[in-house]
Amino acid sequence: MKSKTKYGLPNKLITCKVCVMTNQKPHSINETKNKKNSKKKGLDFNDDGICAACQYAITKKNNIDWSFREQTLENLLKKYRKNDGSYDCLVPGSGGKDSMFAAYLLKYKYNMNPLTVTFSPIQYTDVGWKNLRAWIDIGGFDNILFSPNGKIVKILAREAFLNLLHPMQPFKFGIKTFAVKEAIKNNIDLIFYGEPYAEYGSESIKTISTPNYSQDWYEGKNKSAFLGGKDLSYYQKKYNLKKKELSPFLNIDPKDLKKKNIRVDYLGWYVKWDPQEIYYYVTKNSGFEIDTQRVDGTYGRYAGLDDKFEWIHFYSQYIKFGLGRARFDASQEIRNGHITRDEGLRLCKKFESEFPSRYFKDCIDFMGISETKALKVIDKFRPKHLWKKVGKEWQRLQEDYN
Repeated sequence: MKSKTKYGLPNKLITCKVCVMTNQKPHSINETKNKKNSKKKGLDFNDDGICAACQYAITKKNNIDWSFREQTLENLLKKYRKNDGSYDCLVPGSGGKDSMFAAYLLKYKYNMNPLTVTFSPIQYTDVGWKNLRAWIDIGGFDNILFSPNGKIVKILAREAFLNLLHPMQPFKFGIKTFAVKEAIKNNIDLIFYGEPYAEYGSESIKTISTPNYSQDWYEGKNKSAFLGGKDLSYYQKKYNLKKKELSPFLNIDPKDLKKKNIRVDYLGWYVKWDPQEIYYYVTKNSGFEIDTQRVDGTYGRYAGLDDKFEWIHFYSQYIKFGLGRARFDASQEIRNGHITRDEGLRLCKKFESEFPSRYFKDCIDFMGISETKALKVIDKFRPKHLWKKVGKEWQRLQEDYN
């Protein structure tokens, strides 16, 4: 029988026995390889039915000597620390809790002088903009904010929505490559991102013995690059865009990287990463603010607040993979011991199907798409092994709430 799944993911839904994440979660990839019919690798599970993210959480708790890891970090920083007032490391971020924490720790605990850099979200929320300013003004950091050509962002967001149901893709391009590009410009040889992708299961438990952020995320030959599911020639022909106009969203050429010896690490490899504890820390030390109301699709108010398109992004994950925002949040909190699995399932049942009504109109207006068309596009991406239309309503075919 021919598979009814999209994206190459498994027909049968399996939920982790520790958290509430499922085998429908795809691994992250270099976005320029993301095409309309791309097959995705799903979340790894071991023979005991435990997902890779939970395996990593168990390893963090039981098998890592965090004192040794911190000493390793201090030894590394000694090699890069400068005493002449120049920048000795770079921290990318938009003013969210993780980038705030990373920069603050490096500057005030480890006596580094980080330059912070921001590839602008597509549409800042009010609280997101306040947090960026707090990062700079209260945290006390120099910051380079890059706002790419709004006309091009609009085109790419629209194409990514229509072709991939992935309208945040222009921003995803930028945050993967901008930091390294700025490090090259500013002669900075050390970059720190926050939590490792292993926290979300996007790296195998077998490949987390290194702190390095893989070059696969930001380097590549741009002749074969895809933006919004279309190759570069499409944008040149349809929109008369030149390659140099698209350069902020493109990979770094491997030849250019070879000229520099830039190290890109996860700070979360050296320092134990707990999102809730980080939230408390940056609220106290950097003026981080939570949202004024509960975020659509989940129960929390402190994660993924910067960009209005985050709301559509998480809803698109629910449509394509059956994974709502509440499921991502609950899975992390289960791994970190803040809620039980049963509580997580109840939160998923209550919140993860919620429509992102708060910023939906702002986002589709920005892309120039009517509400009627936008809803039709969303429905087109529902995989048949997860969804069935009964009358005028869509119903989930596989659920794990009980």
